[in-house]
Amino acid sequence: MRDESILLGQVEGFISVLAQCQALGITVASARENELILELPYTEKIIGNPDTGVIHGGAITTLMDTAAGAGVLCALPEFELCPTLDLRVDYMRSARPDQPVYARASCYRVTKNIVFMRCEAYQVDRTVAHCVATFMRMGAKGIPSLEHMTKGTQIPEFTFNENTRSQVSLKDLRASALATKDFEPLISAIPYASYIGVELDGEPAAGFYKLNRQPSNIGNPILPAIHGGVLGGFMEMASMLHLLATQPGGVIPRIIDFSIDYLRAGLDRDTFVHCEVTRQGGRVANVEVHAWQQRREKPIALARAHFLLE
Repeated sequence: MRDESILLGQVEGFISVLAQCQALGITVASARENELILELPYTEKIIGNPDTGVIHGGAITTLMDTAAGAGVLCALPEFELCPTLDLRVDYMRSARPDQPVYARASCYRVTKNIVFMRCEAYQVDRTVAHCVATFMRMGAKGIPSLEHMTKGTQIPEFTFNENTRSQVSLKDLRASALATKDFEPLISAIPYASYIGVELDGEPAAGFYKLNRQPSNIGNPILPAIHGGVLGGFMEMASMLHLLATQPGGVIPRIIDFSIDYLRAGLDRDTFVHCEVTRQGGRVANVEVHAWQQRREKPIALARAHFLLE
């Protein structure tokens, strides 16, 4: 059994060079053999609904993706940086405002090519979400050591205006956006959307959105590449905004589950998505999302999400 202080140092070193984790303030609460716990503090920038103050699912996805990915260090006998292949999150309930969220990750199977991880996001007295994810073992093609990964990495300082919450309700902003065809006030009123740099790319009903390139979204400092959780958060946010732009009624969609397949690295550049409602029921909507960067025919990720409409 490995020394817990060594594991803690490895995971802290790993987290310290992930720009998105530093921007969110994610810290290591505990690291031991095949168990890692991370903490995400509550801040205004991760709010998904300014009316209630609840955390956006994208921030939860980032926390769980990070916990599962860093948890690989606690599961394998030696250092391996394993990229995420896919990830599925089931949201049990909303995270309460003004409380931190924790993520506990562990491995339930290892093969010579794949690591299978599970993760639970929770607050003090309640489970928020469950996640399962798979990671590819890179072998000789991978990064050989933590020292190689962290050497020379510089994390920029991040600033965020904490006074961005709108005094107008999300329902009223949606009604105004539908009437004027101007969705910018609605998007800018959602702190998490502003934080990661989401904007509409074309007509509202068309379903195209853009994630602006910014240093705080980086997860892999070597390529560099966008954090997988940020990419997932962008795709989830875009799918919710697409429902707000196209579905009748005044209901604000609530995420049920989110599943993403990572096809290739999302490099440090502008990223685009297209959303399509594949099924619309009376209570639930299914949205499919395709993400790309330079060419639409070369996607970097595919995602599916279910939303509750009541």
